[in-house]
Amino acid sequence: MTDIEELTGLLSGYFTLLGGGPTAVELARRLRAIDTLDDLAAIDGDLQDPLWRVVPQIIMHGFGLAAFQAFQSRHVASKSFVFVHPAHGHIVPQLQEALRHRWTVGEPINRQLTPGLICGLYGGYRWHAAYAAACQYRGDIGRPATILPLAPCSRAALQELITFKNDNRARLAEKIVIPRERLGQEMNGVIQAFHCPDVIENSRQLLNLGLADSSEFSDEHTHHRRA
Repeated sequence: MTDIEELTGLLSGYFTLLGGGPTAVELARRLRAIDTLDDLAAIDGDLQDPLWRVVPQIIMHGFGLAAFQAFQSRHVASKSFVFVHPAHGHIVPQLQEALRHRWTVGEPINRQLTPGLICGLYGGYRWHAAYAAACQYRGDIGRPATILPLAPCSRAALQELITFKNDNRARLAEKIVIPRERLGQEMNGVIQAFHCPDVIENSRQLLNLGLADSSEFSDEHTHHRRA
């Protein structure tokens, strides 16, 4: 992989906010040892490896969007969620109704928007800093965000959820864009109507948000739930 220095910085920021990660020196050493997607498949198979938490970010940064979308995560959860930013809270009733046509939608969970919550969704990606800066700029930090739990969520159902997002996000609310010049960032800060995890991100983001623990994951290599 290339851009090891940049990726080390991005992932160090993730672990600083969420905890439990390697030192920057160890992180850089581990990243330099990753040459292929097979190397990442080995990491993805080990829930105890601290890099397991950031496999999606490493793939996106080092191998691109197509590899990110095609990667077959080994540990899967039977549920997912949709996150609604405080600025778009007015769409929650309409979003719930639309989601109920396909999923069982749990009771809404209200969470204070914090740097840690933002990092749990976007940390380690290049756009994280701009998104966080946009939230800070608008005064959204500390305001209530909404999480809608979803079940069941097989791999196929997660793909359907992504299609639902692509088809409905712009319809439900116009995205908010804060120019990068105002934020002092390299990218514009973009706040979409809602967020849902990609297939590769789902188990990891459920953990980050405290919506699941690893005992609830199924290992697709053994086809049974972890003891």
